[in-house]
Amino acid sequence: MESTYSESAEQLRKALKEMLSAIEGGGDNIADLVRNVDLRGQAVLEQAPPMLRHYIERRSYTKALDFLEGRDESGAPNC
Repeated sequence: MESTYSESAEQLRKALKEMLSAIEGGGDNIADLVRNVDLRGQAVLEQAPPMLRHYIERRSYTKALDFLEGRDESGAPNC
């Protein structure tokens, strides 16, 4: 079953939150979490808005999460 962009974006958002939380807390499985974020990012890349694509490609994970949660410069939800 193929997921929609919004489902893939939500999975990416959750993966980003989990990874950033682990980094902040000094988790030991960070490499696995980064790989998961990369996979989730690739799943949305083709359909992602240009700014999100930019953040994903450059591994600007905090900015990508802010974008997905509507906290980027525009102030409007973006997924």
